Amino acid sequence: MTWATTGTREELDPDVVRLVEEGTPYTRTLGARLVELGREHAVLLLDAPEALANHVGGPHAATLFGLAETAAAGVLVTLFQDLVHAGCVPLIKGAEISYRAITRGRVRATATFVGDAEGVRASIALRGVAVFPVDVVLTDEDGLPTASVRAEMALKRWE
Repeated sequence: MTWATTGTREELDPDVVRLVEEGTPYTRTLGARLVELGREHAVLLLDAPEALANHVGGPHAATLFGLAETAAAGVLVTLFQDLVHAGCVPLIKGAEISYRAITRGRVRATATFVGDAEGVRASIALRGVAVFPVDVVLTDEDGLPTASVRAEMALKRWE
């Protein structure tokens, strides 16, 4: 099976959109919308409802981290859709997040694959698991960067 995995939300295969937005119970709770997906990037938008707010009225730090992790996993759908179809699951192995400013209102997460795609495939073939970096930039509704994440993602053959 091949998904249409590049373009704006309207151009994407509905199964891809559903997988990124609703692939786990947490992503359904978070409520982020996939707005763009490319070969090595994913863009998600979160309206940041009050239920996910912190004590100063912006999205809670855990909400921002969850959005970043969801965007990072979204990148995997494009690059490694064949491995996902073959039973590999995306996981987060570790991450470093830097908060630069208080985020207000709608949040945009732009995730970019910065690893070695061929190395990932070779590692899956040899060991059944691969670990690689994905960078995520979070911006507020004015486009100002408020946080950045270096996510250490993994693809693991699941049996």
